Amino acid sequence: MMNVLVVDDDKLVRKGLISAMPWHDFDMHVIGEAKNGEKALEFLAAAEVDLLLTDLAMPIMSGLELMRVVRKQYPHIFIVVLTLHQDFEYIQEALRLGAIDYIAKVQLEEENFEEVLGRICGRIAEEQAKLEAQEKERGNEALRLDTGYAMITVAPEDKELERSNVPIPAGQTTEREIMPHLRLWLPADEQAATQIGKQLAEAAADHPELCLLELSGLEGQAISKAERLLIAYKASGFFYDYREDIKIYSLSVSHIKEQPTEVDKASLLSVREKGLSLEWVHKPAQYEQLVEQLYELRMPSSQLVNELNQWIVEWNRIYQPASSSSLEPPASMDAWVHIEDWLGRTRQLLLVALGRSLYSSDVQDCIVKAVQLIHAGLAERLNVISICQQVNMSRSYFSQCFRDIMGATFNDYVRQLRVDKAKEYLTKTNKTIFWIAEHTGYADEKYFSRIFRKHTGLLPSEFRQLRREGEQSSKT
Repeated sequence: MMNVLVVDDDKLVRKGLISAMPWHDFDMHVIGEAKNGEKALEFLAAAEVDLLLTDLAMPIMSGLELMRVVRKQYPHIFIVVLTLHQDFEYIQEALRLGAIDYIAKVQLEEENFEEVLGRICGRIAEEQAKLEAQEKERGNEALRLDTGYAMITVAPEDKELERSNVPIPAGQTTEREIMPHLRLWLPADEQAATQIGKQLAEAAADHPELCLLELSGLEGQAISKAERLLIAYKASGFFYDYREDIKIYSLSVSHIKEQPTEVDKASLLSVREKGLSLEWVHKPAQYEQLVEQLYELRMPSSQLVNELNQWIVEWNRIYQPASSSSLEPPASMDAWVHIEDWLGRTRQLLLVALGRSLYSSDVQDCIVKAVQLIHAGLAERLNVISICQQVNMSRSYFSQCFRDIMGATFNDYVRQLRVDKAKEYLTKTNKTIFWIAEHTGYADEKYFSRIFRKHTGLLPSEFRQLRREGEQSSKT
């Protein structure tokens, strides 16, 4: 949908155009009107407009004056002029200022409204095609200067990322927004490069969230390739290089790999196993080793985030019953330092939840291992004696430690875990009650239903029905 603003000092003309034109037939929508150039600029400052229809002869600010401002401040807006003037030079001035078409009011009749809008849409399509072709041509153009600059916006930890208003440097330069929070400046010559670099360095110093990349190795690179390399560096290089006390980074684009090195699967599996084991929670040396090995993998930031989210799900299987709350992912994932700080805080939460002051790290590791065995064997018949043997603890001591650390007896913990898993099956699958009973460790369907009702107050079939009715009502 293209948003349209109609500007004319004659109210009847505005209302006539808005009501008579078949806007919706051409995927257009008039979102506003103004009686002169000044009112139009006020509207443009507060709304997103794609097409401006403006009269040329208006009081206070004429259409030509309005066009000059719009061309400078809102270059993406397409402009069509409305005029009573048939003076060729007057119309040519409007076209020179960037109008894509003009409409003579005396020629507007009901039968040709559709033709007029069709012509305007055709002109817009032509202009968009030209812009795309020019952008593609510029993207394939080889750079002649070796030097350039890029600015990356990084959210301070636990703060929302906002777009910083970086002043446009004076001097001959091309500025390109490659993606949100990544902008590129390409100076025209060495003199401009020096001037622009100084101004951007000052801007970075004034804004804590800004980091300046001093680029080299640009000469001979296509602009489009340079942009792709910077995107790759932001995800896999800068993510790990960033430090809060460093504002300026020197970078040769010729050393950047457009495609990140594939993470070694064996190394990833090894780190994942250590992360999920939770032994690092009680052993500082293992924690430091885990952080170091995770860093050395240098996964692309998106892959790292997905990996940690999987870890959180598994950690919460142990953390939630012990603390009645959940571990949450990092508030900011813009840089490795934020991930590292979050890992440290998460470790402290786990230490407290797992009863650090009550038992040694060896005992806590045994209980953690027992919990992992419980989750792995939930569909089977769990035997506390077998679990004790696998973690090498006596039954009585194991029972005491398990209750103190997990906040529930072994049997209560397993029973609640099975009920929770049954709720998940009932809500998210169409499996039979018998199948659910089997896959939550109950050989007898009736016994399973009795346990489920004791914990929830409902039979499994009643629970499923209520959940489905709730989902249907929420959708309607």
